[in-house]
Amino acid sequence: MDKHLIFMDIDGTLVDRDQKISDKTRSVITELQQEGHQFYVATGRKYSSAFEMAQKLNTDTKVVASNGSIYSVNDTLHKKQLSRDALAAIYETVSYKNLPMFFFGEHTVFYTEALPDYLQKGDQSRVSNNGEEDFLFIDSIDKLLSMSTRIVNGIIIAEDRQDELGTVKAELAEKNLLSLSSSHPNNIELIPKGVNKATAIQEIQKELAIPKEQIISFGDGMNDMEMLQASGVSVAMGNAVDELKQQAKFITDTNTEDGIANFLINYFK
Repeated sequence: MDKHLIFMDIDGTLVDRDQKISDKTRSVITELQQEGHQFYVATGRKYSSAFEMAQKLNTDTKVVASNGSIYSVNDTLHKKQLSRDALAAIYETVSYKNLPMFFFGEHTVFYTEALPDYLQKGDQSRVSNNGEEDFLFIDSIDKLLSMSTRIVNGIIIAEDRQDELGTVKAELAEKNLLSLSSSHPNNIELIPKGVNKATAIQEIQKELAIPKEQIISFGDGMNDMEMLQASGVSVAMGNAVDELKQQAKFITDTNTEDGIANFLINYFK
């Protein structure tokens, strides 16, 4: 069979709530890699966290991180960043509402409010000996802008304040300085202008000369929408949001029921 390029979101797709990849999923992916198919994790996570998860599969798994802002192809790492104007607009728009902002470098989390427990536990992984802090507090727009060369993307997270998030998202959209998405109703993902998971896929596709019909993608959230649209074979997880299921060509089992592995077995075997 022709070699395929396969992209998998991480949270809610590749892993369960305990951040575990099932033995069945790992076995199926490894077998297909040995047959020449190329696998990527494609996530909103920072690069070092995504890289660590890819390594939990095996060393042949590549990375699209920060919602397409960072990706690797042919052993070269490509990176796009939020502009200084975008960072200033985000801070000025969001800070007066006292909504928590988090910005991500390749390894560092920059934060404006207390770090929630799940972020401290779930997103503190990094490449060892990278020489950067794990977490850095941002208390002013000047401090944020002084870190601009290190910041790739960001997120606003607010539980039970979805109306305010909607207002902020509309205000930021009007400024036309960045791309916006949401992996969950409680957040706004802040991405460099014109960038998403699909733009990374298209660059990788072009570099590897693989036609769209041989691209498979798996996702569960709204930040996976463009990725699925850029793929010839789009697969929504059984636990995906309804909007994604409506756009996907296929729906598989949930992330806790080996949805990725089950689809791949049926598709390739």
